[in-house]
Amino acid sequence: MTRALLLSLVLTSVLVETARAETMYIRDILYVPLRGGQSSEHRILHRGLPSGTKVERMEINEDTGYSRIRTDQGLEGWLQTQYLVDEPIASEKLASVTARLEELEARHQQALLRLRQASETNVTMGDTTATLQEKNEALANEIDEITALAANVIAIDEENKQLNEERDGLLAEIQQLNETNESLLDDDAQHWFLRGAGTILLGLLFGLWIGRRIYHRRNTGGWA
Repeated sequence: MTRALLLSLVLTSVLVETARAETMYIRDILYVPLRGGQSSEHRILHRGLPSGTKVERMEINEDTGYSRIRTDQGLEGWLQTQYLVDEPIASEKLASVTARLEELEARHQQALLRLRQASETNVTMGDTTATLQEKNEALANEIDEITALAANVIAIDEENKQLNEERDGLLAEIQQLNETNESLLDDDAQHWFLRGAGTILLGLLFGLWIGRRIYHRRNTGGWA
């Protein structure tokens, strides 16, 4: 029970010290020795922390002018409070500002690049829009021509139907005329046949008559 209480007190002390810790920086001086106690007689734990080093001040003693600090590497010790400042030194600020300026310059260059790309894209889109407008006008003209051709095709189709009807009528008339002509040719052929037959018959009758007369005269001695 005593050990648990002691451990609790140690943890509480550490937490209190951590809560009271504040971020400090080694001021503009080349190196500051870190000692094991609050005097120049104490053992040196670190031969010199460079200026600008970020540390946490765990405790300050106004009487001795020393502060207990802890580095980012976990090294704890004492150094003179006069070497601590509550904000980064000028060189650190300059480096931070320089880095910030470089970052802003890089962002500025990226913004310029995006702006240039956007301008080029805008020009390209403008050219594309003009091309599409020309194609649209060409398509509109083609549609007008196709519409006109379609109207002509309809008119031609109607005219073609009318001509087909007229042709069918003419073919019917021609067929009728052919039939009439064939009928007339048949009648003429019959007439010529009858005329030929009559002529032949008359010739035969005339020949018989002549023959009979000749025969009769021979028999009667008319031609002795």
